[in-house]
Amino acid sequence: MPDQPRYFELPRFALIEVTGKDAFAFLHGQIAGDLNDLDHRGWMFSAWCQANGRVICTFILFRKNHAFFLLLPAAMKDKVIRRFSRFVLRSQVGIRDATADHIMMGLQDINIRNTDLFGSCKCTGKMLAAETCNVLELWGPLPRSIVICRQDNLHLMMEKIHMLCKPGEPDGWGLLDIETGIPWITEPTSESFLPQMLNLEEMQGLSYGKGCYPGQEVIARLHYRGALTRKLFLGTGGRPGASIPVPGTGLEQPDTGTRIGDVIDAERHPDGSIRLLAVAGLSEVESGGSLRVQDEHQTRITLQALHYPLTPAA
Repeated sequence: MPDQPRYFELPRFALIEVTGKDAFAFLHGQIAGDLNDLDHRGWMFSAWCQANGRVICTFILFRKNHAFFLLLPAAMKDKVIRRFSRFVLRSQVGIRDATADHIMMGLQDINIRNTDLFGSCKCTGKMLAAETCNVLELWGPLPRSIVICRQDNLHLMMEKIHMLCKPGEPDGWGLLDIETGIPWITEPTSESFLPQMLNLEEMQGLSYGKGCYPGQEVIARLHYRGALTRKLFLGTGGRPGASIPVPGTGLEQPDTGTRIGDVIDAERHPDGSIRLLAVAGLSEVESGGSLRVQDEHQTRITLQALHYPLTPAA
């Protein structure tokens, strides 16, 4: 456990703002989650899919006043804005890059509700809305939050955070996301997986009853008539100093070289080993044994099931 709360700068993320009279209807008809859930959950982790059901990107979605915000990997921002814009048509919807207007920061081991760090807050599920920022409470063994603050409020917020926290390691936040099973989709893994394979159902970021959205028929067919054969697992292993596999790297059976998994994200653990998220075949993982990393045959990874709270953002 950390000896002092930590804060993490999050330059790996970007923020997209969606506004306008038709913003709710537009997003509700595009994403895999039910936007009506924001009224009691505060935020959700969900996905935008192709017509064939494959996930283009994953994101955290929340609302501030009349605007909706998508927090997602910075490398996916331009692609999502460009492709979202194709579907606006005659709707009264504005889509813009809001990253430069805001600072995003991660906090670990601070119970936000037991501090006056941000002053008076209005709570909606797992989101706290203050005058200066929005705070999204995440799940995990230690209290963890993402703070989204406008740049013009940054000075006051940072003074308070520096008094309470020490800076975290540059890659530390990514490691925490991996260990709690949050699959950030980037270009190497975009349009490769159905949302059920990324555990979106367990994270309550996938709706089967809200109506049509891109990929809905394929996704619903798997749920009602099919059998899920691949899903997201947490991987551990690798000797100290071994290369960290990049997203899209394969995981193979050591004896046959058969590829049975794909790395979503990976980071170095403080003990020198590797932690990663991978989508892999259920039957192969259940049979036990370690897997080898593609092109790094000395690096062995053991996969294990991920467990989510019953209401990740409720």
